[in-house]
Amino acid sequence: MSDLVLLHAGIADSRMWEPQRESLAAAHTLHVSDLPGFGSEPLVPGRLSYVEWAAERTPAGAAVIGCSFGGRIALDLALERPELVSRLVLVAPGLGGWTWSKQAQAGFAEEEEALERGDPGAAAEAQTHMWLADDADPAVRELVREMTVRTYELQLPMEDEVEVVWPAPPAGERLGEVDVSTLLVVGDQDVTDMLEIATLLEREIRGAQVVVIEGAGHLPSLEQPKAFDSAVLPFLAGV
Repeated sequence: MSDLVLLHAGIADSRMWEPQRESLAAAHTLHVSDLPGFGSEPLVPGRLSYVEWAAERTPAGAAVIGCSFGGRIALDLALERPELVSRLVLVAPGLGGWTWSKQAQAGFAEEEEALERGDPGAAAEAQTHMWLADDADPAVRELVREMTVRTYELQLPMEDEVEVVWPAPPAGERLGEVDVSTLLVVGDQDVTDMLEIATLLEREIRGAQVVVIEGAGHLPSLEQPKAFDSAVLPFLAGV
């Protein structure tokens, strides 16, 4: 059984991988954790490198799947610690150095305005509306709202006590250095920025493959789990 590390999105926690636990565990030893400040993992005051945190929990030669914020971490991990990563699946990944579109910035502003007026529920609803497909399952929407509110509960009280640091230069300037088999997965109903990032990574990462999942927004593993498995499982198996 090979090792497989799963890194969740910023609008989620490790619960986003529940539809895949059985399918992925058939051929892999899964390493699934909440990132600091998400789910059941609190933030600790001080300096925090999510990449270093992930490196400490990634066995050498593991395959790594990262979605969104977790995708940003996974990409940096492959650049900083290439001996740890044998295969890389980037699901609508964030990208260090990316300049967000006006549309995306408007979505972030809506979330921030709701938080400033003390309404985390409205902020989570704004994020759910921004990131999920319009016809996403109501149960998926409710789970994403719940996970997002939980993140606010953990992170907002600590925002002045934690310094998050990232490798420099940012990954967006180092894509030609990625030297691992890479699969890019993106939903066709995700925000435009994510589709553009996938196109950029396909062009800049040698041999990268792209799969676009129809009917999915930012979290295809939750929104279209069967299509997600059909894209990811053969890649992990080397097919």
